[in-house]
Amino acid sequence: MTGKGILTTAELDAALSGLPDWRRRNTGIYTAYRCADSAAAVDLMGRIGAVCQELDHHPDLDWRYDHLFIDSSSHDAGGAVTKRDVRLARRISELAADAGATPVPAENRTYDLALDTRDPSALEDFWTTALGYRRNDRTGDLRDPWGRGPGFWFQRTDTPDPRPMHVDVNGPRDGWDPVRAALTERSRDQREDATFAPRWWIYTDADGNRVCLCSGEEDAGDGADA
Repeated sequence: MTGKGILTTAELDAALSGLPDWRRRNTGIYTAYRCADSAAAVDLMGRIGAVCQELDHHPDLDWRYDHLFIDSSSHDAGGAVTKRDVRLARRISELAADAGATPVPAENRTYDLALDTRDPSALEDFWTTALGYRRNDRTGDLRDPWGRGPGFWFQRTDTPDPRPMHVDVNGPRDGWDPVRAALTERSRDQREDATFAPRWWIYTDADGNRVCLCSGEEDAGDGADA
């Protein structure tokens, strides 16, 4: 374990092996639950809120009709995952099981915008001002301080793509198979990244615009996001 109780990759993997509802990505750990109806979702949200107050640890919690989307990290640790996140995840899983909610972590996708550039430092001030974002010193990307908007990051390259902006869609690896199959039929081009496969897969639409299906479930030796 590192400073501020930040879990190493091995420690987090060990913890998540006992939390089958949860997955991880570079912004923390996450899950989603489908409830019987909207009233059941609101009731579960209230129970989760009470536990968050008890533990003095507050995830991002989003209610959408009969679904709850939950993302947890430790803001005082630069957005890394700590023991507090694991403890909270365990309690949330217990509450969800008691409520009869169905875990659907593959439905908790997030979206990042990535911009090819030779010099990120020349662009960062412009985009933080335009978006109202802040730089995350741990990951190096730009983030909405309220966690509502997509992430925004710069892909440093000496050969920017003619279409330098692309979309990253982040979700669990075990949820991508049907999406990949469907995109293969619709994509002009597709490939696994030769360096980080199977961490992400790249597809292009008919006009050459790129999308990357990304998984935060890193293999040993994986590097930065796509």
